[in-house]
Amino acid sequence: MDFMTALAAIPGAGSILPYITTAIALCAAAAAILPHPAAGATGLYPVIYAVVNFIACNFGKARNAGVSASTPAAPQS
Repeated sequence: MDFMTALAAIPGAGSILPYITTAIALCAAAAAILPHPAAGATGLYPVIYAVVNFIACNFGKARNAGVSASTPAAPQS
């Protein structure tokens, strides 16, 4: 079974799939440029940052998943 056949088996998925992939792509781009909230920060920004990282699937061993602002960036080779 190929991907398109599997997708066609899900009712209504074809009409919303482009919006889902666009949201993930935009959040991934935003996560790459957003600075990490300061340690102990409160307010709306840490929540927005967490939601953007979740939608962008930016967790686990992603390079910018949980880097604190005080941690220096690793040198690139």
